[in-house]
Parts: sequence; C-alpha cells; structure tokens
Amino acid sequence: MPLESATRAVRTGLVAFAFLSYLILIGIPGRIGGPALPVMALIAALFFWVKLRRESIEPSKEATGRGQDGFEGKPGWEIGPQAASNGSRVRELLSSHTGTALVLKGLLAGLTTGLLIAIVSGIIAAAMGNGIAIQPVLDKIVPLNAAALIGVSPGQIAQADVSFARFLLQVLLFTGAGILAALAVTAGSSDLTHAAPVGRLTRHLSGPTLTSAGRYAGIALPFVLLAYIAWLGLPGVTAFGTNEGTVRLLLTLIATGSGLFALRLSRPGREQLAVAVLLGLGVVTMPFILDQFQNSVMGLVFIFVMMGLGLNIVVGYAGLLDLGYVAFFAIGAYTYAFLSAPFSSPYISGLLTLLGISPESPLLGYWMALPVAMLTAAVGGILLGIPVLRMRGDYLAIVTLGFGEIIRLFMLNLGELTNGPRGILEISQPALFGLTPVDVTFGLLSSQGWIFLLALISSALVAFVAIRLNESRLGRAWFAMQEDEDVAEATGVHLVRTKLLAFAIGATFAGMAGQLYAARQINIFPENFSLFVSIDALALIIVGGIGSPAGIVLGALALKGLPEVLRGVDEYRIVTFAALLVIMMIVRPDGILPSARRRIQLADPDEPGMDSDPETREEEPGLTVNGDAFADGSGGREEQ
Repeated sequence: MPLESATRAVRTGLVAFAFLSYLILIGIPGRIGGPALPVMALIAALFFWVKLRRESIEPSKEATGRGQDGFEGKPGWEIGPQAASNGSRVRELLSSHTGTALVLKGLLAGLTTGLLIAIVSGIIAAAMGNGIAIQPVLDKIVPLNAAALIGVSPGQIAQADVSFARFLLQVLLFTGAGILAALAVTAGSSDLTHAAPVGRLTRHLSGPTLTSAGRYAGIALPFVLLAYIAWLGLPGVTAFGTNEGTVRLLLTLIATGSGLFALRLSRPGREQLAVAVLLGLGVVTMPFILDQFQNSVMGLVFIFVMMGLGLNIVVGYAGLLDLGYVAFFAIGAYTYAFLSAPFSSPYISGLLTLLGISPESPLLGYWMALPVAMLTAAVGGILLGIPVLRMRGDYLAIVTLGFGEIIRLFMLNLGELTNGPRGILEISQPALFGLTPVDVTFGLLSSQGWIFLLALISSALVAFVAIRLNESRLGRAWFAMQEDEDVAEATGVHLVRTKLLAFAIGATFAGMAGQLYAARQINIFPENFSLFVSIDALALIIVGGIGSPAGIVLGALALKGLPEVLRGVDEYRIVTFAALLVIMMIVRPDGILPSARRRIQLADPDEPGMDSDPETREEEPGLTVNGDAFADGSGGREEQ
C-alpha cells in the first residue's frame, strides 16, 4: 500500500475515534447497555463505509472515462456470461489491485480506531479500579459507562478485574468493522464490471435488480414496526426500562419514514394502491396507540410537514427564496386565537362589549374559523408578494426576512390588540359536532392524539393539492419561472400572476398549519414565531429534498422528531443533532429523498450512467456500459 493511502487510512481511523470518543464522553454506551460495544463498532463501520466509498468514486470515474478498451482481459471487467464464471463478487474484487487496496485501507482504519479505543478504555478502567475519581472532570465517565464500552460488569471495573482479552476483542471488533465496510464498498462498486451502469439506489428500488424477498421485506418493515409499537403499548408489557417512551417514539419515526420507502418499493398499480391504503390505515391508528408525549411530538412534526409543503411551493416549485414564511404561520395562529379567545385581546374584548356581545365565548369554532385563517394568511402572502415582484435571489430573501420580523414585532408591540408578550391564552381546541374527541372515542384518543390525527389528515390533503398543482399548467409555469424568469416571460408566462399565486397558496397552507399550532399550544406568544421557525421550515425542505413532498415528510421527521428522541443525551443533544445533520449533508447533499427533477439538476455529469440531458436521452439497442451504448459490442470503435 502506498504511503499516501496508508496515511489517509490512519487519518480516517483517527476521525472515527474522535467521533466515538464524543459519544463515550456524553454517556451513550451506558445508555445502550450490554450491546454498546457492537453498536459502536457498527457506527464505526458506517463511517468507514461512507469515507471509503467517497475515496473510491474518483478512480471509478477515471476508469469509466477510459471505456472498455483499457480493461479488456483484466479480471473483474469481463462483460456478459464470461463475468458470471469468475466466482463470487468479493473474491473477484480481492483479486484486483483496487479491491485489495480498499480492504487494506479499511483494515488499517479499523485497527487505528480499535487500538485507540482499547487504550482509552484501559486507562479509564485502570484509573477507576485504583480509586481515581474521573467523574468530577468528565461527568458521564462512570463505571456503568466504562463497563458497557468494554463489555464487563460495573463491579469488575471497580475491582480492576478486566482481562486483556476484553481489550483485544475491542481491537478485533473495530478492525472487523473496517474490513466489513471495505468489502461493502468493493461489492457495491463491482456493479461497474457488469453491463448495467452504476445508478443511484432510488433507480433500483422498484426495478428487477432487487430480489423479491428484499423488496417484500422493505414493504413489510413499516407494518412490522407498527405492530411492535402497538405491542409495546399494551398493559403489562415492559421493555427498555425508563427509555420505553423514547424507543417507541424513535420506532414511530422510523415506521413513518419507512412507509414512504415501502410505497416506492411497491409496483405501480394494484400493489402500490394496496400498500398505500394499508399504510394509511396503519398511520391513522397511531394516534390511538401512542401516549400523550409521543402524540404531541408527532403532531408537531406533521404541523411542520404542512408548513414545509407550503414553503415548498414558494421555494421548491417557484424558486422564490422566502425567509419570512413564519409571518403567514403567525397570521393563521393569531387569527384563530382572536376568534377563539377574544377575551385575551383587550381591544377585541372592549369592542365586543360595546356591541353587546359577550367576549367570554368563542366567536367561531375551529372549523368555521379555518377558512378565515387561510384567507387572512393568503391576503398576507399577496401583500408580501406585490412589493417583491421584481426582486430575485438574495434581495428577495432579505426583504421576506424583514417581513417576517415585522409581523413578529407587530404581535409583540401592539399590546392592545395582541396582548403583547403576555400572549393569547386559553385557545379552544377543535371539537367534533360539539363534543370533545375524548368523548367521541370513549377515551381512546387523547387531546394531543386528536391534534396528531388532524395534522395527519391536513398534511395528506395539503400534499395532494401540492402534487396536483405541480403537475398542472401552473406548476409548469412555476418551473419555467424557476429556471429563467426572462425566458419564461418571453414564452408567455405571466410573471406577476404566477408569483402572486405562489405566495398566496404557500401562505394559505401556512395559515392552516398556524391555526392547528395555536389549537395545539392553547397559549401562544410572539416568541413562538421567531425567525428560527422559518429556518426550521426551510431546513426540513433542504434536508428532505427540495420539490419532493415525501422528502419533506422525512425532513420533518429528522429535524422536528429526532431532537425529541435525543433528549436523553441531556445538554449534548443539540450538538449531537448538528453532527448528524452535517454527516447527512455530506452523504446526501441533494436531500434524503429528492424529487426526480431536483436529482437531474444536481446530477454530476461525470457520474457513470448520467447523461448531460437525462430527460432527452434515448436508449439505443445493444449493450450499455458506463453510460456508453455499443450497438454491436465493438466498444465504440469503428470498423476500419
């Protein structure tokens, strides 16, 4: 192995050790318990896989550019039946220089991490066994945490009774993690040796390359998780100790996200329709089986899904960067608050008293106030859109950001109308035919479960409308305007009307989400509508995938649900969450589940199998290798 490659592998091992050390310092092994060491090795393997995969991309691109000529007669580059006769994929790759180098890199990186983890574990165990107090300096380094990391009992740590074999096992586990990651990279990259070009995973999810067993397992995963979540909630079932609520919330987030992938795995037609119906029924049952805290978190997640879908119309479809989107969210929330709790507003209360109307009772119920809140937010969107019609890019972002802050300060300083920083209190929750949801469901549905159910139904309706709009003539006008406003106008797109419709429709969905948020919170204050709400909504679109409704759901699950799962990490949860976001954006810069249009826009033209214009590329008959079509198997060489 060249010295440069060895140095890079050691550096990878050091970075993995630094990340694992952070997890150790915040007490993650102690919270996991017995399987902490294998879990840490699995995390290291995932990190090694990401790093080695990125390092293997450049050689793959260079190899792709050379075509078939440079690899004739070399092992691992045979095409057709000849390739199938060379034994297993891993053995074939190990016989090549690239495969061996990757395995050696993985081995060296894992060995570096394992040795450092073993040394640190040994120092901690020896110090604790000799009575040296580490906890005053590192508060999470306690015998329970060290014991879980080494794989022994806390009593053995206190008595300094840890054998050398335990530390050797640590080294072997992390070394094996590095080798496993390298083999996974080589096995994945071996697709270059066959006739089909390397494609993204999303291209193969519904194709023939996955076995039927794997496809059906992916479809069944959300249903299995939902059944397990329901079983955990049964009376008398105890699992995971005090962390049971957090585990159920995490499984709920995973089940919801995996349901979206199950839809993509299912074949279009009856199978996809059946999976969609069953998933819908399963998701609708979640508010009935989750507890108050879990329903509260999931309700907030899907309120932000509604916000994200509305903002996606402005940012993802129309290409207008709006940093003041929280203004419409606040307008919807305060509109419902004024109609539901007029007694909290001094001005409205006094006005109603003069008119002989009692301010103690709501003016309108939730359902009657819903169109009013949506219409008010839409008017706000139009009022924002008119002054910024000629603005683009950064200038548009700055103006919309200022509009969002103006609305927040308006709510804060107009105390006679909004009650200022004291907020609007005792907002009514949605009722069903005058009855509370608890009465209607005979106690099966809690108040937060009712909010979660409404958020689910509302998000589904908003997603349906957004998808239909994207496929309509208006959606095509938005896309044309996003690509180039001047060209769009020259081809007949009415820019003023198209922009105002984007702002108005996006604001309408935000007002709808704001009303449900006010009903959920019961008491709202101006500080609930700060700039960070707009940033959260924009971030979940970017993380999930711009222009993709399914990606927005995944982004909301990651950005609004995952921090609640990480509450057990105490003061380190925000840093942990930020680290996970950074890693995700490195691995998937285009989002977790980007739309097909966005994937084409961000595609690397040098990537194998990606044409500069994928939408217009025509497949020609014959053999295709790394994006080059050979009609007669001549490798693109002309017959002389």
